[in-house]
Amino acid sequence: MHSKFQKEILQFYRQVIKWANLKPEPARLTIKQYAQNEYRKNQNIPKKKFDRIEFLFRQGKNKYEIWKDAKIDKIQMH
Repeated sequence: MHSKFQKEILQFYRQVIKWANLKPEPARLTIKQYAQNEYRKNQNIPKKKFDRIEFLFRQGKNKYEIWKDAKIDKIQMH
């Protein structure tokens, strides 16, 4: 059973993937890989570290809003 916050994070992840699917190649692949890498990298953070999870979630949402509003078509992965 997922908490309300977990559902919100999963919904946001799906939203980012849908947005990436609207982008032309190769941007589509790069954006999807970035989102998947960030999700996988952070998915094992203990639930008790709510402050950390919330910080990363807000950071991700802020990046998404900037990229979406700026009509970004590619990002650099490091």
